[in-house]
Amino acid sequence: MQFGKAMAFALALSLGGCASFTKDEVARVDLPSMASYANKPNVYVDFDFYQGDPGNAQANEVPQAREMLKPDLKRAFNESGLFGRVSFDEFDKQPGDYSLRLKVYNHAPGGGQMALAFISGLTLTIIPALATDQYTMSLETLDDRGQSLGKTSNHDAVNTWMGIWFLPLAGNTPKAAVTDTFSRQVNALLKNWVDSNRMKYSAVDARIPRG
Repeated sequence: MQFGKAMAFALALSLGGCASFTKDEVARVDLPSMASYANKPNVYVDFDFYQGDPGNAQANEVPQAREMLKPDLKRAFNESGLFGRVSFDEFDKQPGDYSLRLKVYNHAPGGGQMALAFISGLTLTIIPALATDQYTMSLETLDDRGQSLGKTSNHDAVNTWMGIWFLPLAGNTPKAAVTDTFSRQVNALLKNWVDSNRMKYSAVDARIPRG
């Protein structure tokens, strides 16, 4: 695996192009099936994307990144089968819905170079360099008063080699790498949420007791 990535980096360099590779710190997970339950929790998801260190009040919101990733977020929640109704607009939130706050922080490792490559608009003047984007993602559950009921987080990263020209290497585009990392991080947090909140499903089992 590492040898293959090294070869790909070398090829990217020889082409004077650009290629991104996930660090795979968060493994792919299988979400539990909740198909046996007739009713599932309804949730409102508040999603924000920041550039800066996690939890830093001075981190900058990046609406462009949020909007680019929102379709992937909606797909992950809708295809998970874990919820009854999922809304991403606060105006669609209904009484009794759980509020989930998902935050993504894009930050540099130890003050190093950061790419934010999938929205950075690379130009012909970029000096060849290897940049690393770290992504810390958190999922927080809130009560009706906005008080936190629990929070979990995970971390992953994407390495991007930027050359003289923006010529993505055979599918290893920055957007593809970020989307892959983003989806794995979301699913891992969803699995953790269900594992911690199974009581929300236990009382609504749709199976009919045998006489």
